[in-house]
Amino acid sequence: MDKSDFSIQNVGAGQLAMPGAIRLPLLSFVVTGRPGSDFGPAIEALRIQDYPRFEVIVVEAGPAGDGPAALAPQVAADPRFKRVGASSDLGSFRLATIGLAAAEGEFVVFLDASELPSPGFASAHIQTHLASRHNVALTASPRRDDEAIQAGGRMPAEMPAPRPWLQPAVPVLRLASLDDDAFARLASSTALVEPAIRDWTASPATIQVYRRFVIDMLLPPDGADASPSSADAHFAPLCQWLGGSAAIRLPLLASRHAHAGPGASAGGLDWPVAGDRGKLGVWAANGAEFARRIGAKRYWDAFAAMLGLEPGAAMPDPAEIASLMDGPFAQLAGALGEREAIHQLQALLSRSAVLAILHRRYGQRLPLRIHWAIRSRALRQMHGNLRLYLRSRRGRRRQGQPGHA
Repeated sequence: MDKSDFSIQNVGAGQLAMPGAIRLPLLSFVVTGRPGSDFGPAIEALRIQDYPRFEVIVVEAGPAGDGPAALAPQVAADPRFKRVGASSDLGSFRLATIGLAAAEGEFVVFLDASELPSPGFASAHIQTHLASRHNVALTASPRRDDEAIQAGGRMPAEMPAPRPWLQPAVPVLRLASLDDDAFARLASSTALVEPAIRDWTASPATIQVYRRFVIDMLLPPDGADASPSSADAHFAPLCQWLGGSAAIRLPLLASRHAHAGPGASAGGLDWPVAGDRGKLGVWAANGAEFARRIGAKRYWDAFAAMLGLEPGAAMPDPAEIASLMDGPFAQLAGALGEREAIHQLQALLSRSAVLAILHRRYGQRLPLRIHWAIRSRALRQMHGNLRLYLRSRRGRRRQGQPGHA
C-alpha cells in the first residue's frame, strides 16, 4: 500500500510509522444480479473508486463462466475483481451470502447490479467508520441521488439532535482521497444514530456498509426455515439494535432505474421488522452473548420490538405470538436456559401469550419442570422485593446512628 494513502492532522503516514505498518481496512463489494443482468456499468463504477483498498465479488445467478456478467476487459486481469457463479433458483439473500463467503474485507457492502456507486462512495463510508466517535455497526447513505435520509421513513421525525460525529482536538485518520473541504462536508453531513432509534433502517432507500464481524454474528443458522428477502433487509435492523449507525446525508449511489430488482432499491417499500421470524431466531439464538454485549434492557427492548410489542399498543393475539415464537423459543431456551427464557417472556408478555408459546412447544400437558418455571418467577420476584425492603431498612437504620446526619 502506498504510504501516502492517509494522514493524521495533515501529517503523512511516512512520518507516523514505517511504510506498511498501518494498513487501511479492506472493503468488500458483493454485487449480485439475476440471469441476464448487465454488470458492466456497476463494474466500471467500482473500478474507478478513489479508495485504495477494496475488492469486488460478482455473484451471478446462473452457470459460471458464460453470460453477461463476464468481467469487462479493463478488470479481467485485476485481482481485486472475482467472479462467483450460483444456482439460478436462489433468492437475493442466498446470492449475497455466497458472495459474503468469498469476501475477505473488514467491511462489506451489498450491491445490486443496477446500482452505481459514485467514485467517492467507498472513501466516504470508510472515512466515516474511521473517524466516528463510536465504533458503529454500519454506516448508511441514500440509494438514489434524489433521496435524503430524513423524516418520512428514512430517519425518525422525532429524532433528537444528532450527536457530534467527531471529537474536536482528537487526531483523526484521514484518507488522502478526501481533501479538507470534502472532509468538512462529510463531517457536517453525518450524524450518529443511537441503537434505540431503530425505525429509520427499516427502508430499502438506504445503502449500508457493515462491519464484517458484526454481520458474521447475525447470519441465520444453517437450515433456517425462512430466507430473508435480501441481505440488507436482514442485517440492517439487527446491526442497528446491536451497535448503532452513522447516517451520511450525501448522495453517494445512483440506480439506473427506480426498481433495481428483487430485494434491491425499490424506493417506497418497508422491510419487515416486527413479525420476522428470521431476525427473531438470530436474536434469540445469541441471547446470552448479545445481552452481555449491549445490556439486558436493550436486548429485550429489541426482542419486544421484533414481537410487535409497541409501547401503548394492544398486546398481539397470543396465537400470533405463539406462531412467531415457533422455533425462536427453542433457540432462546438453548441460549439462556429454559427457565430463564420463560421468566423473561413472562416479563414481556401476557400470561395467555406465554402459555400459548409453551403449549405450542410442549403440547397441552406441560411437563412438571415447565409448571415450576412458570410459578418460580413469582417466588423470585417476591425474594427480590424482600431484599430491596431489607436493604432500605438497613439504610434508614444507619442514617439514624450517631455520625450520620
